[in-house]
Amino acid sequence: MKKKLLLLSFIEGATVMAAELCGARLLAPVFGTSLSVWASVMGMTLSALALGYFYGGYLTHKHTSQHKMLGVILLLASLSVCLMTLVSAQLITVLAYFSFSYAVVLSSASLLFLPVFLLGASSPFFIRIQVNTMQESGKVSGMVYAISTSGGILSTYACGFYFIPLLGIHWTLLSFGILLFFSTLLSLGMFKMQYWLGLFVILLLAFNTGHKEKNVLLSQGLMGELEVKEMTLESKKIRVLSVNGIIQTEMDLKTRRSHSAYIQLMDSLIGRNGRGFKKALVLGLGGGLICNRLFEKGFYTTAVELDTRIIEVAQRFFYLNPKIQLVQGDARYFLNQNQKVFDLLLVDLYKSEELPAHVLTLESLTRLHGLLSDSARILINWHGYLQGELGQGSRILYNTLRKSGFETVICSNSADPDSRNLIFVASKHLPSLLAYRLNEDIAETDQLNTDDAPVLETANAAAEKRWRLNYLKYNLSQKEGLSK
Repeated sequence: MKKKLLLLSFIEGATVMAAELCGARLLAPVFGTSLSVWASVMGMTLSALALGYFYGGYLTHKHTSQHKMLGVILLLASLSVCLMTLVSAQLITVLAYFSFSYAVVLSSASLLFLPVFLLGASSPFFIRIQVNTMQESGKVSGMVYAISTSGGILSTYACGFYFIPLLGIHWTLLSFGILLFFSTLLSLGMFKMQYWLGLFVILLLAFNTGHKEKNVLLSQGLMGELEVKEMTLESKKIRVLSVNGIIQTEMDLKTRRSHSAYIQLMDSLIGRNGRGFKKALVLGLGGGLICNRLFEKGFYTTAVELDTRIIEVAQRFFYLNPKIQLVQGDARYFLNQNQKVFDLLLVDLYKSEELPAHVLTLESLTRLHGLLSDSARILINWHGYLQGELGQGSRILYNTLRKSGFETVICSNSADPDSRNLIFVASKHLPSLLAYRLNEDIAETDQLNTDDAPVLETANAAAEKRWRLNYLKYNLSQKEGLSK
């Protein structure tokens, strides 16, 4: 078998996975990273590959010049990969005006279908060129798909841990597109002027694509697009941290305090630590403003955060107190390994609109029950929905907390479910006086969120979609206002 073609097949497989991962990341700032978004991305990738395999197989019987046709397909694929960020910038905000499900599917198709279809169409040519006898067909096809898949595996890890965090999505796609382009030219000896002209035009378009908004920081990573920017709101200068387009932290630059209503509500529910030194645990750092408040109130504070970029942002841009103990890692893993007893626990694990189902299972909360002092209190930040289908996840969480042995009440400072946050307050012995206790009936449910049946993610799907839609409508209205 020809080593040059096997190497080219390896690069082709790597490019497929780079396109899929970067495509999902390009969708995230508009549509988030919910299950429906990933399902759309994966479904579109598989559909494009399947059709590409079929069409490529058909073409192998129509063209006698196999090498030339393979080269043309791969060159077109490489150029379409380079253009993915341009397509994203021009089309996704327009498609976002459709209903959410249609918009996600159409956006996935506009980004991924052409490059992945072309990459899939190349596979039958890799096999056909190297098969000389019928007896070799099985061996060759198995080798080609194994090599291509190996490239995809390596690319998945490389993009997730290195390329996207270090280079960003734009440069990652350009790197893979250019690599595939030059590998094709060298492997197949295709050096005609029109190919170089095509690359020049595509790169000219691609290099003019970028993030146009003024921001303090923009970081692309496997866990999402992280952005820090400043704005004027109600005559105040506000610094904002957002993940995938949804605000996580709002800080008044003058006071260095949170501008978010739910943080102010949490602050009120915490009260003051006037009875000696106590320990607080915060799961989910964000900008770290609530950690700073806990320290001001006399708590020894530990914060657990999975995304290292969030920790760096909190330190660089949100004045995180250096005396806060920071732990980089998964919240559930920390709870499983921890042996300390805490007097206060704050759970604020939102990643854009997504909520931490695996941290809030019956088993996790039961273990947590043993890690808290008798007077300890848990505060869980949650979306604003409690009634109907949108509130199904909230009712499951409420039931799971109670089955774990915690007395639980729900608090909020607003009656509008679309604009408020709910704060679940739980304790072994909960004080009756809570000024912000919500006066809404909570429908009973028998469902529990457990390790064996983690239903919370599915139950919250409608609420997460509504939350994302509200942000999407707001962002679109802002852009319309700016364009007038």
